[in-house]
Amino acid sequence: MDMLKKALLQYELIGFTGYVPKSMHNMELHIPLKYAKYLWGWPYKFVKRMESVNTRVVIVEGNAKLSEGFDTKESLTSIPNKYEGYVWTNRIDRTASQ
Repeated sequence: MDMLKKALLQYELIGFTGYVPKSMHNMELHIPLKYAKYLWGWPYKFVKRMESVNTRVVIVEGNAKLSEGFDTKESLTSIPNKYEGYVWTNRIDRTASQ
């Protein structure tokens, strides 16, 4: 978790330039949606920048607990329309039709 926090803080400092710090290359980021809106370029540009450095973006619901998922159809409505990354769910049986 410390590595993730460090990487995101580095991005916050220089992300407006479009540069992605090396600490964010080749990884998987699980980011709570409530914090994601503060990332430079969120959602479209941020996801594209991460893809360009082989990093997968996964949004989670809640307060940074990595396994909190979007587990209801209602919770899926909070995801931005332009978001093209991955979405974490623990209940695909409830959300698959969305």
